Amino acid sequence: MNIKELKALYRFLRNTDIVELESEDSEGRLKIKRRFPAGSEGGATHVPVSELTLVPASVPAPAPVETADSSETKPAKNIKTVTSPMVGTFYGAPAPDSDAYVEVGRRVSKGQPLCIIEAMKLMNEVESEFSGVITSILVENGQPVEYGEPLFYIEVS
Repeated sequence: MNIKELKALYRFLRNTDIVELESEDSEGRLKIKRRFPAGSEGGATHVPVSELTLVPASVPAPAPVETADSSETKPAKNIKTVTSPMVGTFYGAPAPDSDAYVEVGRRVSKGQPLCIIEAMKLMNEVESEFSGVITSILVENGQPVEYGEPLFYIEVS
């Protein structure tokens, strides 16, 4: 698993309530465990990864353990993804000393600016394609983003 895949996996896990994940391919096995901060109920927007283990493929995997909480969770049908229209740098506010365009839980309308993607010294506003409520912001301020990379989840209404 390369660094880009690990970063994408981390961004995905950061915005879910999954506590443990194991993945195995021909290159090796990856095991991630998360611990929620005291007082949170799993919905924190920035949860530290408490354990990250990458094991070479030559090490045998342990037998899977069934748990009572092993049911798959499927995203709600009314959740839409806003993706990056270009390669660049993500900025959540129009200026470093300004308030963010949006926050988790805030209602947005179609056409409303959500963020800026800087590409080749040009600042490009990304507008919402949907009206609804921001449920997740998937990237950090100042983080490089790829074309098509998910930026926001919006629960449409």
